[in-house]
Amino acid sequence: MQDDALPIEAMYERLDYYLHNYGSERSIMSVSELDGFVTAIGCSKDLLAPNDWFPAIWGTSEDQPAWGDKEEEDEFYGLVMLLHLEAVDGLINGNLNPIYLEHDDQAGHVTVIVEDWCVGFMRGARLTGLNQAGDREFRDDVLASVRLFGTPAGWKKLEAMSDAELTFWQESLESSVVRLAQFNHPEIQIDSGTEGSSPTLH
Repeated sequence: MQDDALPIEAMYERLDYYLHNYGSERSIMSVSELDGFVTAIGCSKDLLAPNDWFPAIWGTSEDQPAWGDKEEEDEFYGLVMLLHLEAVDGLINGNLNPIYLEHDDQAGHVTVIVEDWCVGFMRGARLTGLNQAGDREFRDDVLASVRLFGTPAGWKKLEAMSDAELTFWQESLESSVVRLAQFNHPEIQIDSGTEGSSPTLH
């Protein structure tokens, strides 16, 4: 599913380049946020054409990029589709590998940052109606962890949590998202014993 001509790290760097150079304050600003966004698109019960969700990457109709040339535009959209297909493949196989950021402090301690991914997922959830569709109790259950890390209201709740609670909610992210995808697409057969390791970016 990955383009053999472009190593995965180079793919992420190119996507970040386009997002930073052509985006506005209302645009998705990192490949981690973009990955969360396209994952939410894949979880949607309704099959959306790229034209239905590509513009939302940038924000409003006024935020659409003025591309320097057609090659850049084609490369960006091609890379986004690869990212989307990777996310959908992970959902189908129950082996979701979110692209999280990570931070290295001066002491060498590495912290995984899931907030960007969750912000992107919530952006996609609002676009597709994921955060409003279906049974409310189930929806609130599977979206609880994403909402905690991906919304201002959730961030306030996180401030009062212990490290153990933070770890619990962070570790439940991927399984919750896969449950949501399976709920909306019951044809997906999930292997609960299959777990992937999440790619991270510095």
